[in-house]
Amino acid sequence: MDSVYQHYLALKGEQPKKYARELAALIGISEAALCQARIGADAWRLKPDFPALLKALEAVGETKSLTRNAYAVHEQIGEYKNLHLGDHAGILLNPRALDLRLFVAQWWCAFALQEQTAQGERHSIQIFDRHGDAVLKIYATDRTNKAAWQTLIEAFREDGATPLRVEPFIAAALNDKVDAAAIDREWRAMTDVHQFFSLLKRHNLSRQQAFRAAGDDLACQTRNDALARLLQMTQQDGNEIMIFVGNRGCTQIFTGAIEKVVPMDNWLNVFNPQFTLHLMADQISESWITRKPGGDGFVTSLELFAADGTQIAQLYGQRSEGTPEQSRWREQIDALRRAGAVA
Repeated sequence: MDSVYQHYLALKGEQPKKYARELAALIGISEAALCQARIGADAWRLKPDFPALLKALEAVGETKSLTRNAYAVHEQIGEYKNLHLGDHAGILLNPRALDLRLFVAQWWCAFALQEQTAQGERHSIQIFDRHGDAVLKIYATDRTNKAAWQTLIEAFREDGATPLRVEPFIAAALNDKVDAAAIDREWRAMTDVHQFFSLLKRHNLSRQQAFRAAGDDLACQTRNDALARLLQMTQQDGNEIMIFVGNRGCTQIFTGAIEKVVPMDNWLNVFNPQFTLHLMADQISESWITRKPGGDGFVTSLELFAADGTQIAQLYGQRSEGTPEQSRWREQIDALRRAGAVA
């Protein structure tokens, strides 16, 4: 038995509530390397033909998809239908269900897992980037077509022992000379919210650098309890919102009304019938209210960041293309702004 796998089993026995990502970190390896060590026990390597894999998932029906970063876990039950793939990225477009932005060019390796848990056998497909970090995990549910799932695993399973090569992540250097006047001017000139990505790329800036450069009417830092207060307001009012959680390889989007908010220790949790969010509230280092111009007026969001610069999550009011932003959402965001901006 692989010594890394033995170490994993011992740690899991001692700390059963920890995620595989956390156990891998305790061992000193990436989560992908932990999956590699589990081959022969409860894991199989899959062929990295990701477009074909995504297309094949439609046949299995319902799944639970999990997209996370170091500080937030976003779980959504849904089906892999309405898939649109380009050369480097794709969209799984099912608003109010499974809604994904897939940056497939960042994907590196995949595994199938068949784990024994206290709740019974758990089947999953787990996809990682070249740095060994999980970009997307897909779990079978009680309503998954088990025969189709097994057919998919057999079709993509690699029988040979392919070595796993991962690379350390090195963040790109950012511009430390920010032209605030140019940032503010170009931001106001945007005609589509997605042009913000081009603005950041042109100036080689992080999101927070751009936020600090723009006028307070475009980006305003607020208190770090803003998420808890916003979830409480939207739950009480019943308006639909959007919650984005992502990483280098995938962004997963929830759209709907918030049904149940449960703070627990340092975690802020949302429990809906088809959606769950777990977010480490004590790791929110910066909270920003932003307004970006588009064809239907301004689009307002709350953006959350960790101390290391990771974007933990973004929240928006639900909005259909061609319609203005919800007035209720703007009122809720204005309430956050009035509660106290951070200088």
